[in-house]
Amino acid sequence: MKPAVAVLAVPALLAQPAATIPPESKGMLLGEVTAPAILAHGTAFRDNLAKVKVNAGLRARWAAIRQPLTLVVVFGSWCADSQYHLPYLLALEMDPNPFIEVRYLGVGRDKTLKPAAWPKGLEPQAVHRVPTFYLFATQPGGVQRLAGTLVENPPREGQSMAEALVELAEAALRAEGR
Repeated sequence: MKPAVAVLAVPALLAQPAATIPPESKGMLLGEVTAPAILAHGTAFRDNLAKVKVNAGLRARWAAIRQPLTLVVVFGSWCADSQYHLPYLLALEMDPNPFIEVRYLGVGRDKTLKPAAWPKGLEPQAVHRVPTFYLFATQPGGVQRLAGTLVENPPREGQSMAEALVELAEAALRAEGR
């Protein structure tokens, strides 16, 4: 029943406005894009999302995060690892957490991302492999500090990216003493 829920929720994500793809991108998603744009881009993201299973316990842990975090995902729409791992985050986002802001930044094969492409208030980070998930924790006064990263694959064998992202957020909050 869980996969059916994910499949039924996809039209809700697609109903949101999708960014247009600039002609110079040669079919790649570049710069800041939305979840609907990712899903509309090609079948790989949608097909993989339909296969994703996120159990209720993991969804509850995602929902239990009550401190402001920003998750910046740098990915390549052309990249098989991005096409495989991003749907786990998209599945978590089907149950939005108002304390976790997710921003998607598409890069080309050279993985170049200009500092101005980073969301305002976040320190630009070097990108070497995609996908890379950068988690920023909001400090007193609203300053954002890099609290952790996941690069390309979950850290443990057999771990889903959804589980790795929830653990990253929980570890960041523990480190902040929250």
